[in-house]
Amino acid sequence: MANATKKTDIVLVTTFLFAMPAAALAVPVTDLGNQPWKTSLIQADGTADIVDLTGLGGNLENNAPLQTGAVKLQTGPTNASRAEIQLLPNGGFGTVNDIFNSNLSFSYSMYKGATGAAEPAPSFKMQFYNPSPIQSTDGYMELVFEPYWNQPGSESSSSPVPAGDWIDYSVDLSSGLLWSTGGFGSTNSAGGPPLRTLQDWFTTLDSDFGGANLFGISLGLGTYTPDQIGYVDNVSVSAGNYAKVFDFETAAEVPVPASLPLLLMGLLGVAAKQLRRGS
Repeated sequence: MANATKKTDIVLVTTFLFAMPAAALAVPVTDLGNQPWKTSLIQADGTADIVDLTGLGGNLENNAPLQTGAVKLQTGPTNASRAEIQLLPNGGFGTVNDIFNSNLSFSYSMYKGATGAAEPAPSFKMQFYNPSPIQSTDGYMELVFEPYWNQPGSESSSSPVPAGDWIDYSVDLSSGLLWSTGGFGSTNSAGGPPLRTLQDWFTTLDSDFGGANLFGISLGLGTYTPDQIGYVDNVSVSAGNYAKVFDFETAAEVPVPASLPLLLMGLLGVAAKQLRRGS
């Protein structure tokens, strides 16, 4: 009977853990002045701020993926304007040779506003650097995922991005098309083809790319996207030993305590230990 009770305790704790809302498992981010995320490449009246969506109404508020906050990205009226946020973990995520596997994945939720051209929307960028390239002198490059090249049913064709609702986008080794800013044997394609998956870039670029560190990732609106407004939230990163989901909230909001998942994991550990003792 005792063992049955302890097994029941484990089942209950596990059930609570997996039944928790995604927001409870996400890392809350309330400040873009420091890591894990911070503003990057803010130019020509571009802005990036964490905002509260409460009271804004419509799909922006009602379909928000996590709680009530998000990062608002906005560009000014000129092509030079840009607004991005960047994640730079200490030491990076690891080298391409180490992290380009089936566990590699990135995703984010995005909302495109109604202003500006129909194609631009918050994009996802990956920054790579090899300090000692052998094949060439250029050991830096970015791979960029643009929603307008990745619309369902028209991938690799430039297509308008739906405005007015939250959309989820994801990139892994074999899905999601990205363009290159040049490096490791590739030229800068300036926002267009060639468009390749991460796996295809890995096999196309020179051998220096395999030794390059993925040292950072960014989300934002780049140059040549004037008069755009976009929102991002619910950013998931799985690369090497790094696995986190981020929830952007204003400091005034009170998200589900980040310690709650740790508490439940602790309870699960205690229940497991008791079961081992009683077996």
